[in-house]
Amino acid sequence: MRWSPLLLVPALVSLHCTHAPEPAAPSTPAASVAATPQWPEAQPPALRLPDTVRPTHYTLDLKLISTEQTFSGTVTVEVDVREPVRQVWLHGQDLEVSSARIEAGARTLDAKPVTASEGRLGLLLPETLTPGKARIVISFSGKVDRERSQGLYSVAEGGHDYFYTFFEPVDARRAFPCFDEPGFKVPWKLRFTVKDTDVALANHAIESKEALPGGLQRVTFIDSKPMPSYLVAFMVGPFDVVDAGTAGRNKAPLRFIVPKGRGPETAYAASVTPRIVSVLEDFFDQSYPYEKLDVAVVPRYWGTMEHPGLVALGQPLTLIKPGEETIQRRRHYVHIAGHELGHYWFGNIATCHWWDDIWLNESLTSWLDRKQMDGFDARWGYGQDASSGNRMAAMETDALASTLPVRKPATTHDAVLGAFDNSTTYAKGAALLDMLEAWMGPEKMRDMLRLHVRKHAWSTVTADDFAGTIAEAAGPDLARSFRTFIDQAGVPRVSAKLQCETGKAPRLELSQERYVPAGSTASTAQTWSIPVCVRAGGRKGDTRVCQMLSERTGALELPLDSCPQWVLLNAGGTGYYRSSYTSQQLTQVLAAPQGTLSVSERLSLLSDAEAAARRGDLPLGEALKLVPGTATDSNRTIVAYGSNLLGLVQQDQLTPAERTRFRAWVGRLYGPRARALGWQPRPGDTDEVKQMRSLLLSLAAGLGDDAALVRDAQKLARAWLDKRDSVSPEAAPLALRVAARTSDRSLFDLLLAQARKAKDHNERLELLFPLAFFTDPALVQESLGLVNGGEFELRDTYKLLGVSFYKVDSREAAWKYFRENFDAMAARVRSDDLGTIVGFTGQLCDDTRRAELEAFLGPRVAKLEGAPHAYAQALETVRLCVEADRIHRPSVQSFLSRLPR
Repeated sequence: MRWSPLLLVPALVSLHCTHAPEPAAPSTPAASVAATPQWPEAQPPALRLPDTVRPTHYTLDLKLISTEQTFSGTVTVEVDVREPVRQVWLHGQDLEVSSARIEAGARTLDAKPVTASEGRLGLLLPETLTPGKARIVISFSGKVDRERSQGLYSVAEGGHDYFYTFFEPVDARRAFPCFDEPGFKVPWKLRFTVKDTDVALANHAIESKEALPGGLQRVTFIDSKPMPSYLVAFMVGPFDVVDAGTAGRNKAPLRFIVPKGRGPETAYAASVTPRIVSVLEDFFDQSYPYEKLDVAVVPRYWGTMEHPGLVALGQPLTLIKPGEETIQRRRHYVHIAGHELGHYWFGNIATCHWWDDIWLNESLTSWLDRKQMDGFDARWGYGQDASSGNRMAAMETDALASTLPVRKPATTHDAVLGAFDNSTTYAKGAALLDMLEAWMGPEKMRDMLRLHVRKHAWSTVTADDFAGTIAEAAGPDLARSFRTFIDQAGVPRVSAKLQCETGKAPRLELSQERYVPAGSTASTAQTWSIPVCVRAGGRKGDTRVCQMLSERTGALELPLDSCPQWVLLNAGGTGYYRSSYTSQQLTQVLAAPQGTLSVSERLSLLSDAEAAARRGDLPLGEALKLVPGTATDSNRTIVAYGSNLLGLVQQDQLTPAERTRFRAWVGRLYGPRARALGWQPRPGDTDEVKQMRSLLLSLAAGLGDDAALVRDAQKLARAWLDKRDSVSPEAAPLALRVAARTSDRSLFDLLLAQARKAKDHNERLELLFPLAFFTDPALVQESLGLVNGGEFELRDTYKLLGVSFYKVDSREAAWKYFRENFDAMAARVRSDDLGTIVGFTGQLCDDTRRAELEAFLGPRVAKLEGAPHAYAQALETVRLCVEADRIHRPSVQSFLSRLPR
């Protein structure tokens, strides 16, 4: 029989993640047993949902009125019941359930909803549900998020309200009950009731529209291709829809969905997106996989997301006013749009089965960025930047004892949230794929990745599956090697001793251990199976030899007739390991004839010199002697890598006079080239010249102190504030920051006044950001006061706090403000933003501040999503900074004392 929900459960059950499961109903008198069901005791899963009930199809009906702060709906989930059950567990967070039932054949079982922490929703049943097909039907309502931009959220712009969604990784449950895990990948039918003046769009094309009474309409979409809940997306509001032609081999309609009046700003994005799609199709040798491509232009950068058929790209990325198509903005759009669209293959077609393998989505797509960008415009030099940048960023984080592996155990809710770590999930994984490609060869690598996507099309994939594909394409040894890098944290350190005996071929005795910086608590007793490639040579040329180093030590014979004059331990610069050179070995390889080493190899060598300094093997004062040679190099990436050594100097540990001398030296290194290029672009400038100009200006007038460039920046800043088109958009952002560092209250007040009046979000951010660069203590306090002051959104202003931590002259004030406002900020931001804010404290660099950090954050972080790992890394970074300063300060001071005054 059908039980009356009014008798059995409250009319409204609130679903929140802060209370324990509801207890089982108390026993009832025998006389009433027939009328009152006996509810089972709620037994929520520890984290992952049981496999006993699996969804096979969703039908989601939502009422979404863009001017209201609540929504309501019904979700119908077709399920496959695999075992007899008395309770079904799925997810639903911050929702209110008005009714829930399960239909199985001719039976209808009214369910009692119960909740557990972290958004788990249980449906208790009055009798056993037997194996077979069934249907779950849940009616619910919820609130639209207006502060954190998570789940279903609303943003007001230009007097209008717009609804957007962002569900990755676990926020779909905030918008509707669902099996909110990536392994549950099934088709969806979406149907929305909205205002008849609003636009409603979702992943797939509209099937029908039906007029309803009261100025409403019902919009129904065609069934989706299989997708997990985190990829469901929709948007509702009075958007403008900009037709941009078609994209891809199948000529899918391309449109940009923007707030009212913003359509003209999509011109650049519309002009290049079809080509991005074509480059990706060529790589995979597959057509774009959906019937349409709508670009949802969402309010902020972080909202970018690879939703099938409705890719989300941020306003600061996509909306570029005519005349402001700078090289930075053009590169940024192509990069990010290409990354998100690349996920259509690495992530949407082949989806990670569980969050421990999210690296399969992100590492593969981050690696693909380089291929996609080079295929788009090789003159941008993005491939070199991306490869070297990924490797360097990953190795720096991988040196920490608190770092996590690429494949992270996602065994807790917080671990799921922390799985998206930029340095490891993205950068390290991409760097490892560079190493894999160098070993396999580009064509074989491409074919292997095509095979990976085809084998797992519209299904899910694990690390074991990917390793199996590598083994199939290149053999089990390479697959095992790759797993040693994916499954354990840390970066190897490879060293070599050269043995030359008369009558025998030269030989390298190799050894490996984990690389750790000075002061680290991490053990060095780790081994990998490392694809080591070396180059060695002399007057008669050189040779390249590769070998798998799977044990702690090994030997490599060099096919040379005589002892080489130099040995490079990372041929090609693609190996994911630190090369350890003795002082003599480093001197010899640096003395190799000009042109002998490739740009990638020179970058790797500079990175290894930096690592040697961090480890304490190379005094920083000696390492700084390498910088002048890079400052005049014609290759922009070499200039940038050489300048990284400057970042090892702890300026806050120097005296004011030493700091002044250091900044003056940096200004002299880069100033002449920067002044020759000037602040403003010139007719005929190539994109490479524009990028070199930006780099040299930031070094000479930002990190350094070139007086002439600083004076020019002050003039440009005032001119831009007076009339925007009087200064090139290439120059304005940096000029504002440089001018702020050396200006007074009048400029501060002018920036703030214009920020308060700015209606455009991008322009407001451009005006607010320089406020953190003023050095006057009173202005530092006023800038910090804007962070959590309520006048501007915290999501926009917390970056001011980050700059204040980075700058020597404002770090103490930032630390004080952090402690006074942290609790209030933590209550207002998403977990990923909170992790960033906690990470700012890693800029502290003395034992007293470390003790204060531990006392302040230690008792708090365990209760805050996204904070524990960021805190552990910040604490370790502070400790390593203290040790590095202890080791290097004497040599740095000695180096500075010899500089001309």
